[in-house]
Amino acid sequence: MKPEQLLQEYLVDHDLRKASAKIYGAAMKSLEKHFGKSVDIETIDRRGILAWRTSVIDGGLSKRSWNTYSNHLRTIWGYGIEYGIIPTTLLNPFKKTTVIAPKRPSKIIAGEAIHRARRWLKSLADQELSTGERARITPAWFWLATFEIFYYTGIRLNALLCIRLQDVDWDQQLILVRGETEKTHREFRIPIMDGLAPHMRRLLDEAGRAGFAAEDQLFNVNRFSRHYKREEMNSDQVEAMYKKLIDKLGVRMTPHRFRHTLATDLMKQPERNIHLTKNLLNHSNIATTMSYIEADYDHMRDVLHERSLQQGALHLVRRVDDSGAPSLRTGASQARIDTGHRRTIEQNHHGGGGPAPGIQYLGESCSSDLLPPEELFSPTLLFSLMASSVRSTPFTRASSVESGSVYSARASP
Repeated sequence: MKPEQLLQEYLVDHDLRKASAKIYGAAMKSLEKHFGKSVDIETIDRRGILAWRTSVIDGGLSKRSWNTYSNHLRTIWGYGIEYGIIPTTLLNPFKKTTVIAPKRPSKIIAGEAIHRARRWLKSLADQELSTGERARITPAWFWLATFEIFYYTGIRLNALLCIRLQDVDWDQQLILVRGETEKTHREFRIPIMDGLAPHMRRLLDEAGRAGFAAEDQLFNVNRFSRHYKREEMNSDQVEAMYKKLIDKLGVRMTPHRFRHTLATDLMKQPERNIHLTKNLLNHSNIATTMSYIEADYDHMRDVLHERSLQQGALHLVRRVDDSGAPSLRTGASQARIDTGHRRTIEQNHHGGGGPAPGIQYLGESCSSDLLPPEELFSPTLLFSLMASSVRSTPFTRASSVESGSVYSARASP
């Protein structure tokens, strides 16, 4: 059997979205490019797959793209073996042929960039309303509504394109997303929030004036402007709008990045409801949802700080000041130190000498401004302070002092 024949057997037996079928087809075409269209699939073994992997990765294919090919072809071969299309005596040559791909860069859109994009689209809408002239992104009110639904709901681009007028339940403030548009093949609903409601209301009103039927595509820019000639809106038109946003703002911004941004933002909320996030994004499992969530380093820092407070780790805090100028730092812990702590750390890090330049130890008397002027120190006063410091040391070394061991001591820096 030829590779294309096996692919068609798989596609006939599975109800796949067009986008999914396209990915399977691309993987098989890449295989045919390497092994030839006339190759017998029974002759393709693991060694041949590993050689192909080396060839395409060395040729510039990303490891992530290879993993996509490997996973999809493993699924097709597994199907063929399970149903006897491929002899069951053969092993799946794609098993464990993926590679470790580098971590994707962050897909989070910064809040400031979102505000700038929203303000720009709003200004274009106001410009068109007041002048009647075509804006750079037109009709601006429609693209603002499209922008806001991606921001508020994290809906997939394909799902947005498949929303019909009848899918919007204005009374219940819900939008139906039908299962055939989803990777999970599950129907679900997304709520219309207060911020999204005015844009959806405008869209519904304009659709009514344009004579939309219940089954018509709702997000269809071609019906709202004479500058477009298509029957239905497609992904190219949406991506063209976002390309203009990127050119204007200099920030990578796509519908899918709003899904990652929404997932991360929701997990920053006090509730951090992972199940709510999973349901809103219509994921089949929580692991997929977790992969959308970027690390929140501010929250991580707060949690670690709280841990240090609870365990008393902030008894001694130091701050590095490159200028060498005296500085005083205050924090939630209001850390306090004693002379014994300070002397021990200085000895350990600086061989018993004075504190390193630029390091300020914080505590009850950490500011040099609180010390008397140097000329007021007399030998008697200095030795009295040293003796007092040794007696007040809370460490077990104090017992060594009592037994006769000598430790160097000096006044506070």
